[in-house]
Amino acid sequence: MLEEFTVDNFKSLVNVTFCPRELNLLLGANNSGKTSLCHAMRFLSGTTRLLLSECAIQTAGALFELPNYDRNEESIRFRVKARVPFRDVSLCFEYALSMGFRSFTSGSPMLGVEEETLRVTGPDFEDVALLRNTWGSVSLLDESTHADGETKHITLTASPDTTMLKNVYDVDLHARAHCFRSYLFNWQYYDLWPSALRKPGHGSAETWLDTNGGNLASMIYRLKTSNERRYRHLLECLQSIDDTIDVINFNVGSGKTIFMYFEDREGNSLSAETASHGTMRFLAMLYVILGQPALVTSPLIMIEEPENGIYVGFLRELLAFFEQAEMRPQLVFTSHSPYFIDLFDDRLDSIFILKRQKQRSTITQPDVEQVQDRLEKYPLGEQHFREMLG
Repeated sequence: MLEEFTVDNFKSLVNVTFCPRELNLLLGANNSGKTSLCHAMRFLSGTTRLLLSECAIQTAGALFELPNYDRNEESIRFRVKARVPFRDVSLCFEYALSMGFRSFTSGSPMLGVEEETLRVTGPDFEDVALLRNTWGSVSLLDESTHADGETKHITLTASPDTTMLKNVYDVDLHARAHCFRSYLFNWQYYDLWPSALRKPGHGSAETWLDTNGGNLASMIYRLKTSNERRYRHLLECLQSIDDTIDVINFNVGSGKTIFMYFEDREGNSLSAETASHGTMRFLAMLYVILGQPALVTSPLIMIEEPENGIYVGFLRELLAFFEQAEMRPQLVFTSHSPYFIDLFDDRLDSIFILKRQKQRSTITQPDVEQVQDRLEKYPLGEQHFREMLG
């Protein structure tokens, strides 16, 4: 579970610290920094599988869009504190990554790792450095020797445009470092687009939903053909908002193109291309929490504005499905809906308010006692509308 996330000089976020709970709601006006915070976490997760430049393009569109406009500094820093299950114990990890722009053989500046460290605390490992990386000069702890009472390090040179954590593969020598890498790798971010959700799928070995939901048809098809029990459970949950849906079927065309459609009990069909926006979004979010393969650790999942296109009466059910998931993920939502915000009136310590001051965002939490005192007169969503939360 993520306990603390600090980011400095990333878009509008200048030395911002986020201490999430199990369930979290980010509130704020447009352009206040909610999505930037999610993108910062997505960026850091992406460094476990992509080059730094690829992460920048994925989250900002361009390399030099990352640093804060208002700050005359190019270094971008992240720090994570997380508690992660490892075998039959729980380990506390602290990971720090500092990146900067530097010219290499090509002559053009590129984003590179200035400094990277990973420390762990747990049985036989008391605040032990597992990894150190300074501009590609790397020291990795051989964890098997440490457990035997020795301290042996492996030194090597790594490419500066990628983190060393991305390249930790040997589970025997670096079991704990690999555990943290897997945890960070599995963070997920979703901004579901109606046009993408309706697209035909393509046969592939993917098991995760794309960020915009563009492979939804493929994912539901794969689920139905590989795990009937989990598919049936997902279908039952979908029927809670639309009881006319009896089954989800597919036509597989040339080139393994997968067309998804819904059938009622009389055999009438409705293609995904003409299904309602709300139904498709609800189905996508159900897949995220019920259909994806179970992970060793509960993942961090970020979802932008889950209420979009969904009837307000179904929002409580949607939140309940998230809370009842087999492996409860740590969830971060953004929202502008007073009806969705109202669902957090008994989770006030899970609310975070972002505000923009010039080119910088701040993050605070409302005063719980004051908010509770006002609830009889003003529902939580109304308090947010009236800017009473902070």
